[in-house]
Amino acid sequence: MTRDGESREHAEGLVRSFLDERLGLANEPPGLRQAVVEALKDRVEEVRKRGSGQLSQLRSASSTRMPDAYLHDEVVLEDELQRGAAGLRTAQALEGGRMRDPVRFEQVLARRLAPSAQWAMREEASRVPRPPTRPEGLWWSLSPIPWVEDDSKWPPPGAVAETKQLAGTNDEPVRVVEEPYAGWVQLGLLERQATLASTYPDVPTRRLLIVAGLEAPGSNPSDGSLPLAAARPLAWIAPHNRLDPDLDSRDAHTALAAGGPLAAVVDYNLELGAPHRQRGVGLHPFALTPRFEVVVLLGLRPERPALRHVLVDDDGPALVGRVWRGFLVHDGNYDPLVPGVHGADLILRSDLYDKLKAALGKERFDLRFGATLREGPDEDLNDESDV
Repeated sequence: MTRDGESREHAEGLVRSFLDERLGLANEPPGLRQAVVEALKDRVEEVRKRGSGQLSQLRSASSTRMPDAYLHDEVVLEDELQRGAAGLRTAQALEGGRMRDPVRFEQVLARRLAPSAQWAMREEASRVPRPPTRPEGLWWSLSPIPWVEDDSKWPPPGAVAETKQLAGTNDEPVRVVEEPYAGWVQLGLLERQATLASTYPDVPTRRLLIVAGLEAPGSNPSDGSLPLAAARPLAWIAPHNRLDPDLDSRDAHTALAAGGPLAAVVDYNLELGAPHRQRGVGLHPFALTPRFEVVVLLGLRPERPALRHVLVDDDGPALVGRVWRGFLVHDGNYDPLVPGVHGADLILRSDLYDKLKAALGKERFDLRFGATLREGPDEDLNDESDV
C-alpha cells in the first residue's frame, strides 16, 4: 500500500472511531465523511506524532489507560467535522441540489453534529467535594477501603449484602449536613470505591458499590433491585411542559402514588452530544436525575443558562444533582493515580420535600439502601455493569 493509501486508511479509521455515531445520527450527510477524511489524510503523521507525545507526557510507560484529557486527535477531528458541515449546504447547491427550507436544514444539522462535550461539561460543573451525607447504615463507607497492609476487618460484618436492605425512615429522611444545602433531603445516592489488584502482596481488585434511594410506597421492589430508576437527563436542560406537554400534575400525582423510586440513574445512550466516557472530557461513570413526575408535580424548571444539574422554582435552587470523584483509595501503583471513588447524589430542598409528602398523602417515604462488593484479578475500574 502506498503512503497516501496508508494515510487515507488511518484517517478513515480515526473518523470511524470518533465520529461514526454522530454522523449516523445526522443520517450521514452526503459527502461530509469523505470531506473530513480528505482534510485529515495529509495531517495523519502530525496527529499521530502529537498524540504520541501527549500520551507519553500524561501517563507512565507501563500504563495503557487513556489520560483524563482532551487530546490532539479529538481536537483536529472536531475542527474538520465542523468546517466540513459549515460548507455542506453550499456544496449541495453547487451540485444542483435544492432544499425547501435551508435554515431548518442547517439548524437540524448543527444540532445533530454539536460538539460532544456539553453533557460532560454540565456534569463537571455539578462536581463537588465528596459529601458525607448518607444513611446511618452506610456511615462505615465514609472510610476508604483499607490498604493491603492493614489487618483491620473490612467491610464490617453484615454490611455488604446482594439484596438491598429495606429500612423505615421513622418519618425523617437522610438530611444533608454540608453547606450550602444543610437540611435538604437526599433522594438518592450512588457511590463506587475501587482498588486495583496487587501481586505483592497478592490482593484482588475490589469494587464496592453503595446505593440508597427514597421510594414512594406502593410497588413491591424485587430483591436485589436498585432503589433507583433509569431516566434520560433532559429535565436538567428543558422545561417539563416542553418535554411532555400532555403530562400534567394530576397525571404525575397518579404515577407517583403508584410507588417507585424518586431518583434515577442518568442514561445517556439516546442523547445527542454525549461523549465517550473514556476519552476527552469524558462522562462521569454515573449521575442522578429526578424522576420526571417529581419535576412535574413540584413545578420545577432548569436554571438559565442550563450549565449545571440544577432545577429551580420561584424561590431559587430547588433540586440539585451532585457528582464527585477523587483518590480516597490508593490503587497501590507508582503510575498516576486512577480516581478510586466516584459518586453522585440527588438532593431536594426541605420545604419541597414536605410539599411532595403532603401532595401524595404519605406519612413517610421508604428508604432502601445497601452495598455490594466484587473482587477479582481482572476487574475493570471503569466497567459500569454493576450499576
